[in-house]
Amino acid sequence: MLSMVKRLLITVALLAAACASVVSASTPQPPDMPRDYVVDLAGIISSDLKSELNTYLQTLEQKTTAQVLVLTVQTLDNQSIEEFALNTKEKWKLGQKGKDNGVLIVIAVNDRKYRIEVGYGLESVLPDSMVGSIGREYFVPYFKQGDFSTGIYAGTIAVIGTIAEHENVSITIGRGAAGARNASPRKPLTIFQKIIFTAFGIVLLILCLKNPGQCFLLLLFFSMGGR
Repeated sequence: MLSMVKRLLITVALLAAACASVVSASTPQPPDMPRDYVVDLAGIISSDLKSELNTYLQTLEQKTTAQVLVLTVQTLDNQSIEEFALNTKEKWKLGQKGKDNGVLIVIAVNDRKYRIEVGYGLESVLPDSMVGSIGREYFVPYFKQGDFSTGIYAGTIAVIGTIAEHENVSITIGRGAAGARNASPRKPLTIFQKIIFTAFGIVLLILCLKNPGQCFLLLLFFSMGGR
């Protein structure tokens, strides 16, 4: 009887461990605790941008106590990104105790999904509408072009700038300062903008072929800034 109870307890423990591993499943698996602010398990962020982000995120925590981390994985192994992001954020205990001011930015490359998980203490600073705008404005355009590195950098800088502005602090980003969301890299051109520039180039080429003199004057005018 005792051995049967013992076997039953062992079975329950193994099932619980298996369920726990499913809850946090991803490829690759996140570490128990992160060593840096940027945990690029998918290997999609360039080394220079990763270094910059680690510096900016460390400065943000020093000046505001807010903890923002970036995590990339190849796939979530059929787990919802909402559940994965929340579980990982809680596992890593992001944010200061009593403030819950942590943010986890998750990108699952093969699943084509991203998530910005915001702690309760920052929900007024980064509400769902703001988070959605950051994703659509920075992540989506770059990700569609396969430029995950720049997209993650731009979106993360937007998060940094939003928090810094709310806390009335300045964080130097390259030549600018975060505290203004325009510190992010320039967004890629839209299809409409590309069509306009292409059409303008064709018209200019035709003009130069037919009237070289007028083309020269026009180029001279633009080179003078229109003055």
